[in-house]
Amino acid sequence: MKRLVIFDLDGTLVNSSEDICDNINKTLVKFGYPEISLAETVRFVGNGARKLVERALKGEKAENFGEILDFYNNSYNYCGSPKSRAYKGVKELMKRLREEGYLLAVLSNKPQAGTDEVIGKFFPDVYPDCVFGQREGVKTKPDGEGVRLILKELGVKKEEAVFVGDGETDARTYINAGIDGISVLWGFRGRDELINAGATSFAETPEDLYEKIKKF
Repeated sequence: MKRLVIFDLDGTLVNSSEDICDNINKTLVKFGYPEISLAETVRFVGNGARKLVERALKGEKAENFGEILDFYNNSYNYCGSPKSRAYKGVKELMKRLREEGYLLAVLSNKPQAGTDEVIGKFFPDVYPDCVFGQREGVKTKPDGEGVRLILKELGVKKEEAVFVGDGETDARTYINAGIDGISVLWGFRGRDELINAGATSFAETPEDLYEKIKKF
């Protein structure tokens, strides 16, 4: 039986695509670059803010890249997430797991401040036991370092944890960390992309996800 469920954030617990799109376009316009579409935004997310900005620049080499990245992070991290929403059923799933004694954690490539802001807004009544965003000196997903640090902080063995995410980055993360994982199909990536990344277990709804977690 598992003791800990580690969730990805964007595309797994929260649909934040419109807020990310608005703020990356605000950033691009400020620095004189063309805007990108919502569909492009969804394709570009998953590997952290730095990669998102790089992809949004579409090959343009900006000498002031650090300034652009800082502007985006400050813009998005403190935007209040007005267009974001928790996916239907995920709060209930988290409450159910908590009531049954599971530890809950979030591991995101979103900067720590933005991760804290989103979790605090949408999940204050079922706040995870560990919220781990992008941190200085810690490798981001798909490296397994974040998973290992969460396990250490919560005193959980690898075989007692399961990782839940929506993207190919998440699938590679739980494979790299050596723990079990489940890929949800309501987020930013499709089944074929997830299979290509190594995913083998899938959930179509939060109820389906609950049943798969309980089978471990």
